[in-house]
Amino acid sequence: MSDRNTMKKWIKRTCLLVVLTLACASSYGADKRVVKQLNVLGTAIIHEKNLADGRQNAVNDALVAAVGQVVLEMLTGETVVRRFQQINNSILAQRDNYIQNYRVLTESVSGNTVRTLVQVDVAVDRVSRDLSRLGLALAGAVYPRILFMVAERNVADADFTYWWGDRRLRSRTISEGALAATLQATGFEIIDPPDLSSPLSLPVNAPEADMVALAGRLGADVLVTGYGTAAAAPNTMGGAVNAYEAVLEARAFDVQTGQPIGRTRQKSVVSGQDEVAGGREALSGAGALAGDDLARQVMAVWQQAQDRSAVIEVVVEGTGGHIANFVRLRTAIASLSGVNDLKMKEMSADRADMAVNYQGSPRSLADALLLKTFSGFGIDIFEVTPEVIRIRLVNQ
Repeated sequence: MSDRNTMKKWIKRTCLLVVLTLACASSYGADKRVVKQLNVLGTAIIHEKNLADGRQNAVNDALVAAVGQVVLEMLTGETVVRRFQQINNSILAQRDNYIQNYRVLTESVSGNTVRTLVQVDVAVDRVSRDLSRLGLALAGAVYPRILFMVAERNVADADFTYWWGDRRLRSRTISEGALAATLQATGFEIIDPPDLSSPLSLPVNAPEADMVALAGRLGADVLVTGYGTAAAAPNTMGGAVNAYEAVLEARAFDVQTGQPIGRTRQKSVVSGQDEVAGGREALSGAGALAGDDLARQVMAVWQQAQDRSAVIEVVVEGTGGHIANFVRLRTAIASLSGVNDLKMKEMSADRADMAVNYQGSPRSLADALLLKTFSGFGIDIFEVTPEVIRIRLVNQ
């Protein structure tokens, strides 16, 4: 009997331990979820004196408005305007994916209009995740630097034109220019073709690995390479008006890893009298379409990489006799958005090594640090690799 009582007590204690463990796990998961509480007004028209339906429509209006307000806080105004259709279809129309909870605080009926004040809990972590998956950069995100190597052949051209070949070009090709303009308008930083003292004399179809390596030497994070061609198209309109068709095929590569992160093939058809002008217009149209397509793909991959936390080694040289300046620099790094932790690894007479846990790439960390200003000294970031940032203190 005593053994049986002992067994019952053991089972009770075990069950209690399991319950407590599950409760702690549930609490931990809840702590990780990021929820924002908003008080939002919703408005609806009461049709055929059906107050119940009108009230529900007003609540639905408030729920969409709450999710929309979170989106507006996360994205830049320009991004919202340019990508509104995509935001509407993928986020606002799926509002239930982001509503954690809601409660109607009060309502008012005036004539055939009902307004409700609703307290809404929005899961902002889910909104942020899905915006990133759509390739929509969050406000404050560091955009990658992009180098373009896009060869082009217009209707009357015998061969491709490209800046890395046997002759120097003073400007971009038409399709490359349209690509660059579209991505720049989205927020990407564009690297101009280098001002070469002598041509690089690389073939138009240089190996992708060589192109990626060149992009890295020019400070790019992403390389976009491809071909744009224009030709006469079948005339479907009749008369003297001719048609011209341009096709642009392009691929994007992560310069750090060499891996492809985007691909597009776009076609544009225009009409006109002059073949050169018509070809240029078609190439420009194909470039703009390709830019929109690649912007979404590249930003989706880049944003996901930014969200991943990694430990980056930061080496600071020139600390000897200037420890106070180093301490101010270390404090500035620790205060940067995305820095989760900073630890000293080693300190010598004229050098300090730190391990920085950062959500993003070494390049984005270096870019964020360059925006900082310091009183009495400056910094020279003279090397950025996938693992290390090397900084030299410049004492003034």
